[in-house]
Amino acid sequence: MVVLVTGAAVVDILVSAPQELPAPGASRLTDTIALAAGGCGVNTAIGLARLGVPVEFAAHLGADGAGEWIKAELSRAGVGLAHFRQSAEVATKSAVVLLSAAGERSFLRTRGGGNAIARADLEHLDWSGIGHLHIGGCYSLRRLLGEDLAAVLRSARRAGVVTCLDTVWSSDGNWEALLPALGQIDHLLPSLAEARAITGESTPQAMARWLIAHGSTRVIIKLGERGAYACGPDIDAVVPALPVPGGRVIDTTGAGDAFCAGYLAALAEGLTAPRAVRWANAWGAVAVSGLGATAALRDRSQLEALVVPTE
Repeated sequence: MVVLVTGAAVVDILVSAPQELPAPGASRLTDTIALAAGGCGVNTAIGLARLGVPVEFAAHLGADGAGEWIKAELSRAGVGLAHFRQSAEVATKSAVVLLSAAGERSFLRTRGGGNAIARADLEHLDWSGIGHLHIGGCYSLRRLLGEDLAAVLRSARRAGVVTCLDTVWSSDGNWEALLPALGQIDHLLPSLAEARAITGESTPQAMARWLIAHGSTRVIIKLGERGAYACGPDIDAVVPALPVPGGRVIDTTGAGDAFCAGYLAALAEGLTAPRAVRWANAWGAVAVSGLGATAALRDRSQLEALVVPTE
């Protein structure tokens, strides 16, 4: 069965940020300037493909150079493109990712653009052959929020598809746009900051219980270097993070997206939620050991090297 992924799709320009910008007309050396396909949805799809999971990416991107770049990178990673389309009606989004010496990142983004996928693209999809639907970075999908998002998830669940959703930070503060869809989400994977903004609660436990009370079946809250807090019918625990290969965090870009890919890969194999969270932590740890969201993610052996000793 295929995992169908949609969500944020961006061309990332990775730059090692200097201590200060050069003066007008001057230049300054920096360690890294690199180009990569990014965005929550794209990163998760590539992370799944690198684990050997059959995956398709659904999108409506611009018929522009950035859109062609993302399409080529997905294809090169082995991601299926049967539900990928481009048009001149939209613009593909680009972002400059500024990397600090500590591996943290900040972003400069263009206004508008991005994945313009909408309810009409997915609600009446032929779901046969699709086992899981993952929405990566739901708040970035401006044409698929609120009741529209709920309708797509409902359609998938009626066909027996397992639904999974990752939130991303809402730059508009429209956190309530997720609420109509909560009852249609089998696995919800927000970050701690996102879960706090959605629920108004102060602890992971209270956040998860609020989200479950509003309809979600399982909630996995990403806690960064502390691991994740998982709450659902078969788990209620903090699952500790796993060691970063090489012992050093290089770049945290895409760590949460790799987390989602590891979690989905375990679900696709029929593993339990506790084991799925360990897979998620492992793939997230691998992701931060290299520069960029997916550059360090090579194959399943990297994940197995971390999870097998703990299982």
